[in-house]
Amino acid sequence: MAAKKDSKQKFIICDESKKDLPEPEASGGPKFTAVAERRMADIIRDPNSEVKDVKAALDIYAKLIDVFGPSIIGVTKPFEPSLFEYQRRFVESRARYTAMIGGVRSGKTYAGAVKAFKKALLLPTVGAAVAPTAAMARDVLVPQYAELAEGRVRKWNGSVGEMALDNGSKIMFRSADNPERLMGLTLDWFHLDEAAQLPKRVWEVLVNRTISTGGPGFLTTTPCGRNWLWELVKDWENDPDTEIIFAKTADNPLIDAIEIERARRQLDARYFRQQYEASFEAEGLRVYEDFEPEIHILGEPWQIQEHWPIYIGIDFGWTHPTAIIWAQLSPDDEWFIFDELVESHLRLESVAAAILGGPVNVVGRTFRACVPYSKVERVISGAEGKQSRQEGGGESALSVLAGMGVSRTLVSRGRIIDGIHAVRAKLRSANNNVGIRIDPRCKRLIDDFLGYQYAAGSDGKPIGELPEKDGIHDHTMDALRYMIAQITPLKSQEWRFG
Repeated sequence: MAAKKDSKQKFIICDESKKDLPEPEASGGPKFTAVAERRMADIIRDPNSEVKDVKAALDIYAKLIDVFGPSIIGVTKPFEPSLFEYQRRFVESRARYTAMIGGVRSGKTYAGAVKAFKKALLLPTVGAAVAPTAAMARDVLVPQYAELAEGRVRKWNGSVGEMALDNGSKIMFRSADNPERLMGLTLDWFHLDEAAQLPKRVWEVLVNRTISTGGPGFLTTTPCGRNWLWELVKDWENDPDTEIIFAKTADNPLIDAIEIERARRQLDARYFRQQYEASFEAEGLRVYEDFEPEIHILGEPWQIQEHWPIYIGIDFGWTHPTAIIWAQLSPDDEWFIFDELVESHLRLESVAAAILGGPVNVVGRTFRACVPYSKVERVISGAEGKQSRQEGGGESALSVLAGMGVSRTLVSRGRIIDGIHAVRAKLRSANNNVGIRIDPRCKRLIDDFLGYQYAAGSDGKPIGELPEKDGIHDHTMDALRYMIAQITPLKSQEWRFG
């Protein structure tokens, strides 16, 4: 398509067939805009069209604005957001399906929103931006899209999560809480953010929603194990209609390398590779695969260090055992676990006696802790410590213990997955530091490290992101997690992993 300029600053618009359109009058702007829009639509939907065709059509838009003014097609100013090279490759990809697999803070959500706006501002379209949860759509996607809108929003309907642009495009913000609710949509494009956290069904539904329009779909995500997305990316490697762009956190020049190295020291190696290097890490069934007896078990019983703090982690049970572990923390934040008591049907009076350092009669033996309660900084339990118990007369376990003299208590309330990552980081950080050592007398804890697993599906692969509650190996693991997550949590929580 070309345009010829005459002395009166008016244009004659010609298509490739050389058939000239009539010279436009000022009142004919909408008619010529409609012609240009139809031509642009043909170019976009034609898989054989080339970049020069799009540029030629955009040139016509520019000349229409010159003749009739910006209001003719609702243009405020050019949409030219700044992009890093890897973001630009993703945004400008003409593949039907594209994915940007990036580390945290690599700018993947931003790149996805830019790609969406380029589709929405080119022609009036209907698109969907989908997040794993309603909260993530509200707190992440909507602010990112709103920032890029820059005065182009004609109407925002917060009750249904829809943004109407001044050129007639509509962007719908949805969550994947119920994939079937997406079934009724007809879309020109879709954007799945944090796709690795979504059910595969969401991808399947949205692909079907663009069949009639031939529209593109694009994914932005940090990996989350070798799940359905990993299988999809593998399938894409030899598909000419797809393109995958990988980006590490370090590829973003705005991220301080010192912060990345700090994360490398704090996080376990597998989690660091996944979160910062966009690596699809294999998930075995063992929760703590980095636990190695020859490395983490001390060669001889631990000798209590006089001035190091001592903590107790406890997971309350009854039919399933109550698990109590004692540990000392070095000035370098290295944990030394030196004692344990794991027993079923352990009454709260016996729990208090064990913590206070007195003798406790259990099956076949008498237990006495290595240290008295006077040397203990804190006793840390999970949320169940605050729940009422029948044996406590309706009081919580921690309230009953407080009445017996165990008053220095804390409740660990973080997410289970964050606690698991904190333990993994202590077992072996990404820079190979070991932060957990275990007294060889803690035989139950050692066995549970080896037996604590994820539930397996029919294919032998883990099901879900949380470990199996088997009633055997999970109690000491919970007690340990409460303690480590509360006292030495991951420091980079503001980066919002996974």
